[in-house]
Amino acid sequence: MADNSYQNIKERILSYVKKGTKPGEDDDGNKIVTKESALVFVFAYLIAISLWFAVNLNGIFNISVNMPLEIGDIPADLALTDNLPEYVEVSLSGTALPLINLYNNPPTIPIDVDESEVNLFNQIRQQMNSYQEVEVSKVEPILISVNLEQKITKKVPIKLNWDLSFEPRFGLISNPMISPDSITITGAASQIAPITEWAINDTLKLSGIKDDISQVIPVTNTNPLMEVSLDEISLTADVSEFTENEVSVYIRTRNLPRGQNITYNPSSIVIKYDVPLEQFSEIQNETPYVVYVPYRKIQEDQTGFVTPDIELVATKYALKIRSFQPKAVAYFSVVDQ
Repeated sequence: MADNSYQNIKERILSYVKKGTKPGEDDDGNKIVTKESALVFVFAYLIAISLWFAVNLNGIFNISVNMPLEIGDIPADLALTDNLPEYVEVSLSGTALPLINLYNNPPTIPIDVDESEVNLFNQIRQQMNSYQEVEVSKVEPILISVNLEQKITKKVPIKLNWDLSFEPRFGLISNPMISPDSITITGAASQIAPITEWAINDTLKLSGIKDDISQVIPVTNTNPLMEVSLDEISLTADVSEFTENEVSVYIRTRNLPRGQNITYNPSSIVIKYDVPLEQFSEIQNETPYVVYVPYRKIQEDQTGFVTPDIELVATKYALKIRSFQPKAVAYFSVVDQ
């Protein structure tokens, strides 16, 4: 019916529009008439379109809208064990303007979790009562299960992997420090109990380092059922330029039985090591390493040569062994008479 009315109006408008100039008529006059006719046509055409929309927008339409779900109030001592759907598909029927508004700005649906099974159809239909000329015809899913469990809180260490590359002759004075080094997580007992550490998946990669390190690393939580106490941590480390030094250390025997004596050839080894420039002068009057051979290693040996063990005893210095010579020494056992 509306289409026929629109077609009739259009035909009447077109009948008023003159095309071309008849022989013997004034061109200027005809141009004025043509312009006036064009204006009449445009004005009438807009009225026709308005009437067409007015008639058709009052019709009944059906659409589907994805509406976001929002969890309602949960008791303080309980937590969800399973993720609920993020959206629910709602089929609506009604006039055009309210449906267009709902399609462009779908409302958030709060879910009442007092019961273990929630009827989404009933809850959404109640909320849609405020929208005139709109009815809910279908909801998918129509039912969802809500599983609640005792909420617990747990503190676990943070694990961060790093890949650090330094400029030549530069390195760490001490191990990098993470601050804070632990995180508090809260959620359902079955979700929290198995977690023994909080691993940050992305490896921190830095290259060309020659200055102290200070980095902020975001803490991301991909589990919506879990709350975390941090959103970022910091990693710091002292970096220094190193220089080379060496020291000759006599070899000792550990756990040597009474009445025995072990001599080595050579009797000492030379250790080359790196030391931070700011510590170089301090260490000149110290022997930072001890070199020893466990007596058990001699008992088990059948070659006559053993490799000594090296232990850093000046732990206040950031020393790094480069090499030592010789790698193995001969030994001789002397029994006291």
